[in-house]
Amino acid sequence: MGGITHTIGDLFTAPRGAILVHACNTLGSWGGGIALAFRDKYPAQFELYKARCKTYGSSLVGTCLLIPGDTHDIACLFTSRAYGKRKDKPEEILAATKTALQDLMKQNTEGKELHACRFNSGKFGVPWTDTEAILKELGTSMIVYTPAGEATSN
Repeated sequence: MGGITHTIGDLFTAPRGAILVHACNTLGSWGGGIALAFRDKYPAQFELYKARCKTYGSSLVGTCLLIPGDTHDIACLFTSRAYGKRKDKPEEILAATKTALQDLMKQNTEGKELHACRFNSGKFGVPWTDTEAILKELGTSMIVYTPAGEATSN
């Protein structure tokens, strides 16, 4: 069971009812990278994410907030306490990624399809191959999108 399928395209075109997965900080900010696109496309889910961060803060690292939506559910993997220069170290981000993915699997009781960007590899600066290794280790089934025009090697 499990397997990663790579595709070129726009994550937000995933089938209706799918779970869109991305990495988040615990500060309540979707201010850069693909998180900014999530904030623009799903403002109600952003407000729920922001409220969760305000309540629980850095204790969220290594967990997943699964937010239901009309078109897509959003899985916020809390992989770093902060962003920018204050983001966690790559090894901390990867450790948090593993437990956050395990949390997502527990919450995905309906077995919905998981669709993701190459999370952690953008603003958090973790090589995609390192995150992908965790997905493989956990036997996670996921469709991973790379935008047209971007190199697929990161």
